[in-house]
Amino acid sequence: MTEDVAPVPIITTSIDQPLGQYCRLELLNSKTNNKTIQQLYDAFKPTEQTHFTYLPYGPFKTIDEFKEYINLKLSSIDTIVYSIIVNDIAVGFITFLRVNQEHGTIEIGSLLLHYTFDILGYRRVEWICNALNVKSRRTALRLGFQYEGTWIKLAVIKGRSRDNSWFSIVDDEWVQLKQEFQRWLNPTIFDSNGQQLTKLNAAQFNPRSNKETDNIY
Repeated sequence: MTEDVAPVPIITTSIDQPLGQYCRLELLNSKTNNKTIQQLYDAFKPTEQTHFTYLPYGPFKTIDEFKEYINLKLSSIDTIVYSIIVNDIAVGFITFLRVNQEHGTIEIGSLLLHYTFDILGYRRVEWICNALNVKSRRTALRLGFQYEGTWIKLAVIKGRSRDNSWFSIVDDEWVQLKQEFQRWLNPTIFDSNGQQLTKLNAAQFNPRSNKETDNIY
């Protein structure tokens, strides 16, 4: 039996309200001021090259090289970029990739889940990473994403063959997962040094089973 699915909105504007208690997101576009771009470049500059091992970009030798990369991302029709602001300083960016309005799916690199499911009404969020990136795969599972498979020899990045591992959360799973995120981000579980007293393991709250992933991570 099939169901009628209403179209979801196109992501074209900045988020009206901060998504969290500890940071805010600002839309990155051609009008973004140079101060923000400089802060983002500074956030990337001290990073050792090994941190870019599994990424198709970086490291950036100059700010002009970084600006060229940002402009390339902004020119993509299915990519929306937000800078992450903490204490009024841009410390990084997060991106909606593969935005598909027709099917209501998005690939993202982190927690825009509330905005995606609760505000926009999308049906599916994807996490895609280099299959060799063990930390990224484990993080996806810890956040409640479910492993769906690996596409082998998908691309050649920096002279190396790349396999992509795919994970997802769908809208009816988010209902349960959201409660775990709310618990985990509650200020009462932080100590006086700002450290969380409990770990997040949203996977156990996802209706889909993670048993098939036990032996691959």
